[in-house]
Amino acid sequence: MDGMQFDAKALQSRLTGRRIGCRIHYEETVDSTNRVAWELVLGGAPEGTVVLADRQTAGRGRLQRSWQSPPGCNLYTSVILRPAIPPPDASQITLLAGVAVAEAISAVYPGRVGIKWPNDLLIGGRKVCGILTETRMVAGGIDSVIVGVGLNVNMERTDFDPAHRETATSLREETGREHSREDLLFLLCERFEQWYEIFLHGGFAPVREEWLVRAEMVGKRLKVLFGDQMLEGVFAGIDWDGALLIADEQGAVRRVIAGDATIMKGESGKS
Repeated sequence: MDGMQFDAKALQSRLTGRRIGCRIHYEETVDSTNRVAWELVLGGAPEGTVVLADRQTAGRGRLQRSWQSPPGCNLYTSVILRPAIPPPDASQITLLAGVAVAEAISAVYPGRVGIKWPNDLLIGGRKVCGILTETRMVAGGIDSVIVGVGLNVNMERTDFDPAHRETATSLREETGREHSREDLLFLLCERFEQWYEIFLHGGFAPVREEWLVRAEMVGKRLKVLFGDQMLEGVFAGIDWDGALLIADEQGAVRRVIAGDATIMKGESGKS
């Protein structure tokens, strides 16, 4: 672990004039950066406000799973957005965030950074980052969207909970060196702003195209859990609204708008 504290003032200076990072709210320890972001939303925080913490005591991912959040080593951050888009398009922001974070990671890691629907970033099949997107609706429209990002930066293999050592990784483990979390957050804000502008002005199509380039599921058989149902099939892409497409053995394609997808080990599908 690098043990270094963030210099929020220096980071704020680097982000002057940008939409994403127009305001940095830093706390050394929080329960969850998403929870703090919601407090700021209710207080009228502007779009682009970034919540940053050195440590989370109750970090969480999708489906209320916990996210290991020790101090001094990783990136725990949430971005406040207020997009003027139709409510059904809110789910596309998770995929946008995946593309943006993948590009930020690629600036320091030379290999492939893959994306697993809907919100995981993988290196060599191991999870290096998770994204949690939450939306607040008011009067039938979108008031705000919070995008939470947990990125494993300088954790060593022995720092991971034993239950996750075979399925998780960090940039330090993959590159053999420590990385500046401040620099990574700057890169993340920069790439996020680029893709957010593309999305607002060009729609979901450019995001979808880049997401598919990085998709880890191409040609793979998947198991998808949604509610109390389990669906198996071959990855057939993502729809124009970001829904997962999965084909059964008869070739019938089903849409999954929410769920937990797992790549079935050692199996590939036929296209």
